[in-house]
Amino acid sequence: MQDHNDGMSAGFSLASYSRTIAADLDDMDRYRALMHQLPRQFHSLTEADQAEALLDPPPLTGTRWDALLAAVVEHIARLHRHRVPDWVSEPDRFLTVPWVISTNPVIAADSVLYAPASFIRHSVFPDPLDLDARGGEKHAWIP
Repeated sequence: MQDHNDGMSAGFSLASYSRTIAADLDDMDRYRALMHQLPRQFHSLTEADQAEALLDPPPLTGTRWDALLAAVVEHIARLHRHRVPDWVSEPDRFLTVPWVISTNPVIAADSVLYAPASFIRHSVFPDPLDLDARGGEKHAWIP
């Protein structure tokens, strides 16, 4: 998995997450990158660097992961009180068939019941326990 711990000064970009999506990784690594690393790294940026990072649309991969990436970015932009970037509303960043990511029936039900608006809008439903209220922990959480 690619390391996204570089910050804006070293080139933090949302495009690196498109590269992670396109990389030959398993789905759990992609999920962790988008749901855990991206918010945590975004949270560690200065407010100005956060705003700058949101402006550059990541390339599309042609997969349903594009919708998850857009939903995560929309979610963290709102949590950090930034303007939601226009690129998250591009048609190719939405799913026509909802994607409930977990196959566990209890988690899947919670995913739909407790999904934040950005995830509902993009029709992608991650485990709500993976959504930190601050939009990303400052440090990796190890159980």
